[in-house]
Amino acid sequence: MQIITIAMQKGGVGKSTLAKSLAVAATRDGLSVLLIDMDTQQSISQWAERREADMPVVIFSTENELPKKLAQAEGTADLVIIDTPPARSTEAPAAVEVSDLVLIPTTPDVEPLEQMPRTLRLCRGFGRPVFAVINMANPTGPAEVAQTREVIEAMGAQMAPIVLHRRKAHRAASAAGVTVQELSNETKAADEVANLWKWTYTQLQNCKGA
Repeated sequence: MQIITIAMQKGGVGKSTLAKSLAVAATRDGLSVLLIDMDTQQSISQWAERREADMPVVIFSTENELPKKLAQAEGTADLVIIDTPPARSTEAPAAVEVSDLVLIPTTPDVEPLEQMPRTLRLCRGFGRPVFAVINMANPTGPAEVAQTREVIEAMGAQMAPIVLHRRKAHRAASAAGVTVQELSNETKAADEVANLWKWTYTQLQNCKGA
């Protein structure tokens, strides 16, 4: 069983959308996936209530409950994805500590980029592999993405090569209790998620071999 934690101290960067999208992509790839919602807003838990599909399994967990729930998942789940709350919290460090890989989503805005160093320090403190993921980028703004990459590189952070753009399909999918790839595999949004999952899976294999 491997664990991915989605963490970022700034809210509004699409952590939950990233967590849901990767969880569904992994499920469709044949993995048994547990998606743990640690955000008190419980947006993923509410999304799960709108779903008709049984997988991925979604549960809510507090920091204190996390070790027990991970122990229960051992042997049944191939992959656990943990969505953490924004702002300074004790949940994020607890999730990062148990993870094999940490993804930090950020929009191409100054506010989340200013918060990223704190999340990077947290991950590096636990010695966890960490990658930034540019999320909700303007589809017609390649210069914006390039500038964001420069800022992240200046922090000494590694980045996922795939960018997720702001697309209406994500909103429509969430309302229906699905993800973009479940709405249709033949969209740009679905292609981006599929490519990000392929890359993420490769990183997990690298963690396993380390």
